[in-house]
Amino acid sequence: MSVMAHRIGSMWSLLAWLIAGSVITFFGLSLMTVGLPVLAIAIAAAALRNWKWDLPWLLAGATAPLLSVAWRNRGGPGDECIATPSVSGCGELLDPMPWLLFAVVLLAAAAGILAYGRLSRPALQSMG
Repeated sequence: MSVMAHRIGSMWSLLAWLIAGSVITFFGLSLMTVGLPVLAIAIAAAALRNWKWDLPWLLAGATAPLLSVAWRNRGGPGDECIATPSVSGCGELLDPMPWLLFAVVLLAAAAGILAYGRLSRPALQSMG
């Protein structure tokens, strides 16, 4: 396999794992009873195949919904009221810090696993 073909395949793998992590975390946030077993299965699948490359991208993708929750609740914790000429109402905001900290921990874990995988992987040799 040429180096270029390997890089293109790796980019598709990276994108797939980012999307998978994001979707799995979204389902985990919305349906805790179904989402957590699916997340466990996805992590196990990543660990069985090529965990040094796939697992970091799964974890990085999982941070997107967590960061979204933190951003949407950035004014919290507490109540937030909105009043416009056509709509008014109040809603309770969550504390954004636990969501943000968990996302940062996942990103740090992803970076650590990726760095470990790159250090322990032999360099690609050009076919020439």
